[in-house]
Amino acid sequence: MNSVLRALANVGEVTVFFADVVRTALTRPRYVGETLRIMWVLVLRCIIPVGLAVAPVGAVIALQGLDIFRLFGLDRMLSSLLGSAIFREYSPALASVMVAAQAGSSIAARIGTMRVRGQIDALAVMSVDPMRYVVVPGVIACAIVTPLLNVLTNILGVASGWLFAVPLGGVDHGAFVEHLAAQITPADLWIGQGKCVLFGTSVGLIAGFLGMRVKGGAEAVGQAANDTVTQTIVMILLVDYVVSMAFLGAGL
Repeated sequence: MNSVLRALANVGEVTVFFADVVRTALTRPRYVGETLRIMWVLVLRCIIPVGLAVAPVGAVIALQGLDIFRLFGLDRMLSSLLGSAIFREYSPALASVMVAAQAGSSIAARIGTMRVRGQIDALAVMSVDPMRYVVVPGVIACAIVTPLLNVLTNILGVASGWLFAVPLGGVDHGAFVEHLAAQITPADLWIGQGKCVLFGTSVGLIAGFLGMRVKGGAEAVGQAANDTVTQTIVMILLVDYVVSMAFLGAGL
């Protein structure tokens, strides 16, 4: 019974925190400079790991799919599978997971460190809303940077798939491009980008929530960073499955 009550209390606390973030983000003042600074830091931290994580996916799909497609004489249509898998599923999910691992952990650790050192309380004393100055810029930065990184990973995923399918696999370049263009629709692009906005926002919210809850010393800060990574990755994978099933059920 006590565990159920604690779980309900945690859900209520999270809901109140998220509502406070939304309310703060929609009102003035807004610290645009701080948001841009965090965005730049996130790009520098994430661009290489995200690229390295997603780029090989296109190559793997091409290598594994080419042999199967050739069994049915459909190797020219490999790019149809590659495009749908990259744009709808692999790129948004993996890009968001890497943002959670790189950006989410750093945001939670930064906020947690400020909490431990008393800097959060110092901001409040100086009449600066910590939620507005510390948490909201991180949430907005994650929500914007994640879909931008997804654009890069889409390109890298398709490029690596083309490399292993056309020059190395012998698939005709014209057929590859033709079937890719025929299969990919604006809905595929918007669904992938929409997932990234949702996942990126969630990463920023969870990182901010866990960072603001830090109590203790360096160990508590490290725990908050670790919890941010694990919780956001689990959330991303579960929500991605639910959203994908919903879109498939709707015929999108």
